[in-house]
Amino acid sequence: MDQLEREPNLKVNGNTYTLEQVKLAKKIAADIEIELGVKPSKPKLSRRRAFIVILEELYYDVPEYPEELSLDVIHRRAVQRFEFAQRTLNGLATPLEIHPKDACRFFEDNGSKKMNYRRALSYLVNFRSLFFQIAPAAESLKEKYQEVLLCS
Repeated sequence: MDQLEREPNLKVNGNTYTLEQVKLAKKIAADIEIELGVKPSKPKLSRRRAFIVILEELYYDVPEYPEELSLDVIHRRAVQRFEFAQRTLNGLATPLEIHPKDACRFFEDNGSKKMNYRRALSYLVNFRSLFFQIAPAAESLKEKYQEVLLCS
């Protein structure tokens, strides 16, 4: 900020920003951190949402999860990337229960679980740039969310 107060513009990665733009960006980042509990280094998510992000990034382009896939593997990856806002999984014991490949069929007879899943996806889709590192996985999740909305 001191550099900006001495010079009217700051050049970063080929883009020029004014002092007011930098102040606004800092304010937006602070507001997001307060509102979402997201810290720049490690975003805060519920355990289920964190697992969904990891599962989607690893397996967005395959039709089924590997049989040997366990939640321990997903948990280890999620702990490295996210801070958990909620510790429990409320009876979700397998990758398919957390993030099914065919959610409409999986939740066909359980509207309550489908609604909870839809809420989890909605949040991730709306803030996907904060949570996803792999763009095609974020787009794949957006498509899955649209499918779940249509089969409701």
